[in-house]
Amino acid sequence: MSKYGKKFEKALDKIFRIKPKAKKTAIIVAIVFLFVGIALIITGGMIPTFGIQDSQQETMMMTMFYMAGAMTILWLGVIPFLITILLHKPSYIKYKKVVHRTCNIAKYLGQNEKTLKAEFKKRRAAKDRDWIIQTTDYYFDECERLKTEHEQNPPKMEMENGGEGGFDGWLLQKLGWILLGALVTICTAGVCFPVAYIWVLRWQYKHSLYDGKRLSFDGKVSQLLGKWVCWLLLCIPTALIFALFIPKKLLQWKASHLHLAGELPFLGGTWHGNGIALVLVKFGCFLFSLITLWLLKPLAICWKNRFIQKRLIIDGRKMWFNGDGVEIIGRWIVWSLLTLITFGIYALFRNLRVLRWVNKHTRITAGYQQIKVI
Repeated sequence: MSKYGKKFEKALDKIFRIKPKAKKTAIIVAIVFLFVGIALIITGGMIPTFGIQDSQQETMMMTMFYMAGAMTILWLGVIPFLITILLHKPSYIKYKKVVHRTCNIAKYLGQNEKTLKAEFKKRRAAKDRDWIIQTTDYYFDECERLKTEHEQNPPKMEMENGGEGGFDGWLLQKLGWILLGALVTICTAGVCFPVAYIWVLRWQYKHSLYDGKRLSFDGKVSQLLGKWVCWLLLCIPTALIFALFIPKKLLQWKASHLHLAGELPFLGGTWHGNGIALVLVKFGCFLFSLITLWLLKPLAICWKNRFIQKRLIIDGRKMWFNGDGVEIIGRWIVWSLLTLITFGIYALFRNLRVLRWVNKHTRITAGYQQIKVI
């Protein structure tokens, strides 16, 4: 039995049962019927040029062609394609998660990741179930070995900033990335928001430190863009209800691509909180700040960060937040007054100061958390 459990074995069996060309065939069939449906709709639009004398008959024929075109696209093109994808995708996603983790472990060990990926592809095509399970099990054991070694003998590395958290990015850099990201998001009506989001995240975490360990972010636009479009589309049939879960989805995706210097990146990261609770906490923080005229916002910042960091895991290491908003209320009021005097300009400096303070109080717990792969 695979060390990734029965779910992985069932996923493998399903993948092997599906013919390799099934997906390609489904795409070709969908395209063919899409063109047939469009042709029928165009023909229906051209009926008035046929010179039919009876207007009632003309309308009936146009309606028939329109309906035939729409039904051809939907029932013979779109729905069979979606069924094929839905039957194939869940198992393939589980398989890819295990393979991705296996290749990441191999990469950490200094082995050729691309060669191993190519071998997995070859073995999957050959339906070599035993080799796939044996290989993933071998690297699973290697992962456990490395984890034990790191727990018993933590690697010695030079801590930055005296072993404290912090942020060393410049204000002009932040301003430039935010303006560029906002421009891209507005020009694409929100579709390319992931591009701007990743630009800002990559810059922010490049300059962030937790407990003296520098963070890095390796998320790519190609990894998020498809998910973002799907999430937006799901908001339509659910009457925007799904939008409540998007903040959690984004947080989980972000955590899975965050890494700490000197840690084991293949252990992965996630955020395991409740999506509705996350929205309520953010709304509650905003409401509290509004009621107190933003004078007690540090308390809201602590509440939000305590909720988020407590449920955040990066490279298998759990985070926690020990900041107390009371200690910076005095400074916050001074910063807010400077913001009023400078007509909002000082708010940019204030936000960076708060970010440094938040990073300083974001701590890394000892030991490693086991994150569920599938």
